[in-house]
Amino acid sequence: MARRKYQQGHVYQKGRKRTDAWLPKVPAMVRFWRDVPGQDRPIKGALSLGLCRTRTIAERAAGEKLEKLGINSTQAFIESTSNITFKQQAEIWLKSLANRKRNPLEQTTMDTRRYALDKWMYPFFEGRLLADVNNLAMKEFVEYISKLSPATIRDYSNIVKAVVASAVNEKGDELFPRTWKEEFIDAPIIKQQRRPSTNKEGMEAILREAEDDYRVLYALLAGCGPMRAGEALGLEIDKHISDDFRTLYVRQKAKRGKIQPYTKTQSGTELECEDGEVIGRDIDPPKELVVMLRDFVGNRRSGYLFNRDGDLLPQRDILKYSLHPILKKLGMMQGGLNIFRRFRITKLKKAVDCPDALKHFWSGHAQTHVSERYTTLLQERAFRLEWAEKIGMGFELPTRSVAHLAHLIKFRRVG
Repeated sequence: MARRKYQQGHVYQKGRKRTDAWLPKVPAMVRFWRDVPGQDRPIKGALSLGLCRTRTIAERAAGEKLEKLGINSTQAFIESTSNITFKQQAEIWLKSLANRKRNPLEQTTMDTRRYALDKWMYPFFEGRLLADVNNLAMKEFVEYISKLSPATIRDYSNIVKAVVASAVNEKGDELFPRTWKEEFIDAPIIKQQRRPSTNKEGMEAILREAEDDYRVLYALLAGCGPMRAGEALGLEIDKHISDDFRTLYVRQKAKRGKIQPYTKTQSGTELECEDGEVIGRDIDPPKELVVMLRDFVGNRRSGYLFNRDGDLLPQRDILKYSLHPILKKLGMMQGGLNIFRRFRITKLKKAVDCPDALKHFWSGHAQTHVSERYTTLLQERAFRLEWAEKIGMGFELPTRSVAHLAHLIKFRRVG
């Protein structure tokens, strides 16, 4: 739709023609055209100007009224004549994040944002025009998700803001610029976040309480790498464990009962060898863990390292039936499986002599300098194994046997 010319509005007095004499004691009115979101054609509008001594004064008052309402604003015209909905723009935005050349998002992050849109934003903004997503709408959305944690509310609000900002014209300028008023939106302030972890004594206490399969998982997460829980649960015996059990090959992860052929970060997966093959990172357990791991695998030759009747072991089962009850029994702060990763990262930070590049390599963190060549570390296995022994696990393993008992243990199913 072409932009209309500036309109001054038609000033009049009810029941009188323009050729009639102006009456100072009769209220003045102004008639104008108003653009309505979702409608192709503008509609007529009218406003009272009150008593005006002359027509000229009434016309001046009309101009001020129309200016205040934004009737002649180019931005108001754009927003009023745009028919794109929040959901339509969100789908465009989500696709652009994966396809952009500059810092494309990893699939895990894409999955998280897709979940947030489907679960919380689409139901709330269903059918709402993007132009109508303003401070008031954001305030209502924050109230809608108020039962979530402050950090989650912040993250989800930022997604809404990003969707609005992603609508641009051919020049790259935002179609719906917003000045977000945080005081008006009134989202909860994020206080110091809980980051549950543990120490040497806590790790040993957890391992003493844990059953065999769980105990091996916890020891592996805290004693080498560090690995993320999904990476450990995605390990397959015939694909991701070296013949001597000294190296684990991180190439995939388990999430929500499915295998994803990538890890959380690009640095964790996409490490390029000299021949151009894209592979993942390697993790090297110290000898104490190697013994435990070999006993745990036993005679198995294939399948997932941690499984339930041959299927992936869900994280929610681990938390519900093992970790959370153990933490409660020990009087420790309740947390997820990332408490073990934090323990291991702390251990690596204390190893001041260990090369930073090797710490980043094991952790799946991004390189901090161009000289940190992951591909070199992939080829320097003996160097990595030497440092794995120097650093150690940071805790003592229980003396109980950890032979694989999958044929005896019946994991409880959810539902």
